Amino acid sequence: MLKIERYRQATKEAKITLLLALLYVIGWCLCAYLPKGTHGPLGFPLWFELSCIYLPILFVVVCYWVIRIFFQDIPLDNSDDKE
Repeated sequence: MLKIERYRQATKEAKITLLLALLYVIGWCLCAYLPKGTHGPLGFPLWFELSCIYLPILFVVVCYWVIRIFFQDIPLDNSDDKE
């Protein structure tokens, strides 16, 4: 993989990571502040269950699939560069 290709891949991965982080913060704020004072299925307040239990589990799964689909192993040595 050429040096420029490695930089492009690293930039793409950084953008995806930033997007995931922003989506998590937005999701956490929505889950924490939108539900009213009801109780969830586990007995905790609904806002707590959504923002601190269900959303992190969902994002672990989402991050797993994003890594499997978009991320690549990048060689760190310069032996394959043909510049």
